[in-house]
Amino acid sequence: MEWKTSEQWRDNVETVELWPGDRVKWRKVAFTINSTWQDGTVDLWDADNHSLIEKVEASELEAI
Repeated sequence: MEWKTSEQWRDNVETVELWPGDRVKWRKVAFTINSTWQDGTVDLWDADNHSLIEKVEASELEAI
């Protein structure tokens, strides 16, 4: 295992700035982010159907 400095580690991490209230597309449908989690997932609120979709990978989202 190769040890990396914090600077090397930061260079390899893709940062996505997502916040509760942001509008995103997931599977071609628009949602509002309800919660963000440290494990890289978010909870999405579907206002049209009054439902919460939990544990969606943030990498699957497109900001709108």
